[in-house]
Amino acid sequence: MGKRLGDPMLVSVPSEAKFSMVGMMETVLNVSLNDQSVRGLSAQTGNERFAFDCYRRLIQILGRTVLRIDSEHFEDTLEAAKNAKGACSDLDLDATDLRKLVEMFK
Repeated sequence: MGKRLGDPMLVSVPSEAKFSMVGMMETVLNVSLNDQSVRGLSAQTGNERFAFDCYRRLIQILGRTVLRIDSEHFEDTLEAAKNAKGACSDLDLDATDLRKLVEMFK
């Protein structure tokens, strides 16, 4: 595939279960993203919004599942960003909005 160690990559480990079951582990997605690799993903895909949306989702799920941070902290911050822009959904946030959201999440 022409990839080398250190190249940005997107890793997703999906659950194969048809339905969620009590006690199942939550899936942590995009585990290779960091401040440097998100820029590489943006350049490689030509889509900065996509890259920073993946990164904010990673921080959100890691915060919730690994660090046990109450998900309300992330949801409240996301809602505030949407309200500030007059956005109805996450899809209305652009790359700049998501880049700022990543910094607030961190």
